[in-house]
Amino acid sequence: IGATMDEANLALAAQGADYRVVMAEYVTGDGDEAGAMVISKDVGNKQLSFDFVPFDPRRPWSGPVSGPTDDITYAVDVGDGAIDALSAAATTAAIDAAMGTWDGETCSNLPLTKNPDFGLDLGVIFGGGWLVADVMHAGWNDVNYAGGVLGVTYTFGFCDPCGATPVWTDIDNNKKADAAFREIYYDPVDNSGTPQPWPWTTDGTGIDVETVALHEAGHGLSQEHFGNILFNTSTGSVIAAPRAIMNPFIFGVDRMLLASDVGGHCSNWAQWPYN
Repeated sequence: IGATMDEANLALAAQGADYRVVMAEYVTGDGDEAGAMVISKDVGNKQLSFDFVPFDPRRPWSGPVSGPTDDITYAVDVGDGAIDALSAAATTAAIDAAMGTWDGETCSNLPLTKNPDFGLDLGVIFGGGWLVADVMHAGWNDVNYAGGVLGVTYTFGFCDPCGATPVWTDIDNNKKADAAFREIYYDPVDNSGTPQPWPWTTDGTGIDVETVALHEAGHGLSQEHFGNILFNTSTGSVIAAPRAIMNPFIFGVDRMLLASDVGGHCSNWAQWPYN
């Protein structure tokens, strides 16, 4: 993951882009390893808390053509949305449901709206370079991660200057670096042992698309992992303390936010757009 981030940043530098990928957060669902955060080697001023800025004119993809907005938008790459027996329509519906769960939290006035994918291959890391929303679910067909990785969310931050050691901007002076966009990829293959397809499903069996999308969408909305993952060597079981959607390990099907998830979301967004 780290090498991929460095490659992307080299390409962005060559293009003269005013943003770089700074971190990737991944979640696992198999094996002994829990998910983690990977930080790009060149992290500039080391400010690693990134949030969106309302009405940021540098994010033309964030809202309608009328101009900067306080919306946070998301999009789903339908062209990369089919996986095994699941159609793109089925996975998109599950992702929409996950986004709706975050949108339903009443502690926040955050306008969370959906943009179309315009038939494009979304994303910078593995996609065609198209940016159409703040949080882009880029599909299953681009990646094949090592280990038991289910999904990865990449955070891109604005920088000025964006040289060999980027300096992250903070134009609203909230002591947090400015997020440009985030893109989410889902892994089709379980590589924690003998490679085999992950059993992605939408019916509450196997690896539940909505559950994983709910977790990755939390990263997309600025939450980091929460809780400790304990491995019981005598029973082979994995335990979270405390349980949360934002645990770095997926525990079966869970389509509801827990107390810590809601608390983190409210902390990030309750004052939007005046934070």
